[in-house]
Amino acid sequence: MTEEKTPTRAELQKYVHKAALLTRAERFEDAVLIFEDHLPRLSSGTDKDKIIAASVFSYYGLCIAALRKQYSDGIKYCQLSLKVQSSNPEHWENQAKIHLLARSRARAVEALFEGLSHDPSNKPINKVLDEIGRRREPVISFLPRDNILNVYLGKRRHEKFEARRAMAKQRRKKAKLTAAEARAAQQKHNKKS
Repeated sequence: MTEEKTPTRAELQKYVHKAALLTRAERFEDAVLIFEDHLPRLSSGTDKDKIIAASVFSYYGLCIAALRKQYSDGIKYCQLSLKVQSSNPEHWENQAKIHLLARSRARAVEALFEGLSHDPSNKPINKVLDEIGRRREPVISFLPRDNILNVYLGKRRHEKFEARRAMAKQRRKKAKLTAAEARAAQQKHNKKS
């Protein structure tokens, strides 16, 4: 019968830090195993240990939301992290990702902008915003966004933008074909010579 060695506080801190890094790399299965093995022990330790545990709860929340679809629990864990480190944009990013998993884009955008209020140049948050798309200003800025004129004109503006984007894509495709045809003709000419 072998005795399992109980990890030291420093080792527990390393483990949960590693799990947070695994979460950032979207290796949720690996991360959640580490979290569930070591986070309870760390969070029952000293006040310093509890603060460290709380600082990684948002990562655990993202893991359980992604793996088990436990969105409300995931948000609760993010809130615990935000109580300890409200100005840490990573916790806001994790909360936003959970909202996106739960198909709540509006709440995700709110969390992302809250994170940007603490660090406007935060690359991961800006990347998520770019992926989900940023809203444009209303066409008529002095009217509310949901005013019927803004809604109608915004839809027309979007249709025009999409049509331009489709035309540009066709031009690029045609240019590639033309370049490929030119290379084929050049190769044919070189073979004749």
